[in-house]
Amino acid sequence: MRVSPGVGNGPDSGNDNAMRNAATLLALLMIFSSASLRAAGGARGQHLTVSPTPSGEVLNEPLSPASLKMPASRIFLRVVQARLFHNGDWTLSGSSRTPLTIGRTLAALHPTFVTGLLRAPDRGGLSEREVEGYSAIRSAVLGSNKGCRFDVVVNAGVEQSAEQFVRRLRELGVRLHPDAWTFYVAPEDVSINPGVFAEGTAAAHAQGMMVGYDGPLSLIPQGIDYLVVRAWDLHVNRRQLDQLRESHRIPILVELPTSFGNRNYPEVSRYLEEMDSSGRSSVLSGLAENQGAWGYRFAYPVFYPIGEDRRAFDATGDNILMVTIRALLARFN
Repeated sequence: MRVSPGVGNGPDSGNDNAMRNAATLLALLMIFSSASLRAAGGARGQHLTVSPTPSGEVLNEPLSPASLKMPASRIFLRVVQARLFHNGDWTLSGSSRTPLTIGRTLAALHPTFVTGLLRAPDRGGLSEREVEGYSAIRSAVLGSNKGCRFDVVVNAGVEQSAEQFVRRLRELGVRLHPDAWTFYVAPEDVSINPGVFAEGTAAAHAQGMMVGYDGPLSLIPQGIDYLVVRAWDLHVNRRQLDQLRESHRIPILVELPTSFGNRNYPEVSRYLEEMDSSGRSSVLSGLAENQGAWGYRFAYPVFYPIGEDRRAFDATGDNILMVTIRALLARFN
C-alpha cells in the first residue's frame, strides 16, 4: 500500500507527516496481527466462542474457594462412591434396595461428597425413574448432611460438538441439579475434543458448578476442579500422584477400577469374584491409610464397582466390609 506524503504548512510538517505515516502503518499491522491470531486459533481444530481473550479461546481455571463457598479440602473430606444408575440401568435390580433406603445408608456415613450416583446415558434423555431416584437419595443425604455435594458422571469422550455438549449439560442440570460434573473418558481413548471440555467446563463454572475429569491421565484438560485416578492393580503409584499434584494442584480422588462399557478388567473380577471380606477390607484399608501422606482422597465404594452384568457391588451386604469402611472413615476422614 502507498501512503500519500501530504502537504506541509510549516517547519514541523515533515515530523507531522512522519507521525501520521507511522500511525497508519501501526494500525495496519494491528489489523493483520489480529487476523493472524484468529486464523491460528481455528487451525488448532478447537470450537471457539466469543470471549474476552484476543484469540477467542476458552481459558478455564479451577473455581476459587470463594466461588465454592468453602475450601476444596472440606468438600472432599469424606468421599463416598455409589453407582445406582448406570447408562439408564438401575444397578441393584433384584434386590430389595430402594432410593430411600440407599439414601439413609449413605447419610449415616456423613459424606461431604457423593460421587458416581448417576452415570448419564450417552444418548437420549433421562427416565423419570432416574430423576426421582437421584433426587430421593440426594434429599435423604442432605437431610442430615446439609453441606454434602453430588456429581453426575457424563461421558464426554464420545462428544464431538461443544455446543451440543453444553446443551446436554443444561438439560441434565435442569432435571437433576447436581453440584458437579465428572467428565468421563474411556481408559483406552487416545484423544479428546478440546473444545468440548473447554466449553463444557466454562458453562459449568459460569453456574458455580465444579468439573472433574475421569479418564486417561495423558489427556487431562485445562481448568478442572478435581481429578479422578483409578487404582489399577488395586493400588496407586505414589510417584505418579506426586507428579500430578505438582503439575495440576487440584484435589485428587482415588477410585477403584470398574467395568467400562462392555469391557471388564482383571482387577474388577478379582475384587468382585475372587476376594473375600478380608481381602476387600485389606484393599480399602491400604488405599485409605495412604491418603494423608500421599495427598489424595479415597472414594469409599459402598455401591461400587460395576461388574460385567452392569450390577453394582453392594458393600452393605457384607457386615465385615461395612464395619471396615465406617472405621476407616472415622480414622482417616
